[in-house]
Amino acid sequence: MAKLPEEVKSAIEKQDVIPVATSDQDCMPNVVYIAYLKVMDDETILIADNYLDKTRKNILSNGNISFVVHDDDKGSYQIKGKAQRFTEGEMFEEVKKWVSDKLPKEAAVVMKVEKVYNGAKWIS
Repeated sequence: MAKLPEEVKSAIEKQDVIPVATSDQDCMPNVVYIAYLKVMDDETILIADNYLDKTRKNILSNGNISFVVHDDDKGSYQIKGKAQRFTEGEMFEEVKKWVSDKLPKEAAVVMKVEKVYNGAKWIS
């Protein structure tokens, strides 16, 4: 398990929306913008499943997930890992509290960070 450096956590927190990539079992990629993504701790990212369809199917089939954020001073960071989907439990309760009442709250997607890059350089 990799740990998110403080500068990466800070960059994530500055984003309005984040492009998140998954792939299906045939390696067909899918990228969506996610507005509800936050750092839970040094190794865990929480994503709210509001309207996910292909992303949901991909997570259920193989769990591979990645996203990228940009920092004006440090450049881009790519975070890769494995995700699981939960429709009950602590993380799902967090989604229900966090997400706007105007949006559906289908599930919590919990990503465990495995690799972090700054540009092409592996940093964690």
